Amino acid sequence: MLISEIFKPEWVLVDLKSTTKEDVFREMVDFLVHKAPALSRETLLTGLWEREKKMTTGIARNIALPHTHLPNLNRTYGVLGISQKGIEYQSLDGKPVHVVMMLVGDDNAPDGHLFVLKNLALLMTNPEFYPALMKCKTPKDVSMTIGEFEELSKFYFS
Repeated sequence: MLISEIFKPEWVLVDLKSTTKEDVFREMVDFLVHKAPALSRETLLTGLWEREKKMTTGIARNIALPHTHLPNLNRTYGVLGISQKGIEYQSLDGKPVHVVMMLVGDDNAPDGHLFVLKNLALLMTNPEFYPALMKCKTPKDVSMTIGEFEELSKFYFS
């Protein structure tokens, strides 16, 4: 599965309001549950926080990748949010994050979830990826930018 298929324009927020990790989790989960009402807000928040207790998901410079998984989803959900102000996230480098890529995978398909995480990690290693996302003004721009970087990296996506 391509990252651009997960982060289609309808799953992108280009103006996150949150300034803390707690608030951004709520903002993005509320957005996801509004789009996919069968998902449980509380279950998602609990899963994200359980994962976060193991180690911060603020793993790349300026980028966080909070994720969890639920049984019987039959797909991967994703919400990508951009904050120009920055979010206090307790990231590994101690700096605020500006791009949050939240993923919810299927418990019954852990390989698919790991594949998506691996491909996101590959995109994040490109030093031009983050600056390109920060220039995006619309959800469509974000999705197209991700697609362009996937195309550049397609040799590695397998």
